[in-house]
Amino acid sequence: MPEVLELAIPDEEGTRRLGGALAERLEPGDLLFLEGPLGAGKTFLARAIARALGVPESVPVASPTFTLVNELPGRVPIVHADLYRLDAPGDLAELGLDELIGDGDAVVLVEWAEKLATALAAPALSISLDFAGDTARKAVLRARAERGRVILTSLAGAMPLW
Repeated sequence: MPEVLELAIPDEEGTRRLGGALAERLEPGDLLFLEGPLGAGKTFLARAIARALGVPESVPVASPTFTLVNELPGRVPIVHADLYRLDAPGDLAELGLDELIGDGDAVVLVEWAEKLATALAAPALSISLDFAGDTARKAVLRARAERGRVILTSLAGAMPLW
């Protein structure tokens, strides 16, 4: 079972395909950390996953930088959090993010999780996005638990995505 999967994503459509491929494999209770610099595509990937999980186009899937946590309706409920503006583990308690993660009822996508990773539950996967040209990105998917290895194995078997 792979621990790491590195992907060259050629363009936005490639990111949508990755989001769709991940969504096909996600289950309630899965926690994913989305990491990378500003503008690398974390929210774009979160939106692609949400749309593939059935969040209607009429529901905005935007960065929750100021709201911090958005709950989105889909075939599987989605919690989309952004920790960019948080500095201390105590801030997580105020958000109720631990309860949302612990409930196991939703797929949880956390942007900027690396800021407070030690205060969060272990994710199934961490996905690091970085620039690889004007529209191209590099994605590194790392299994952080057995569930993540299962997802990566299934995803690797479906390659190539584009």
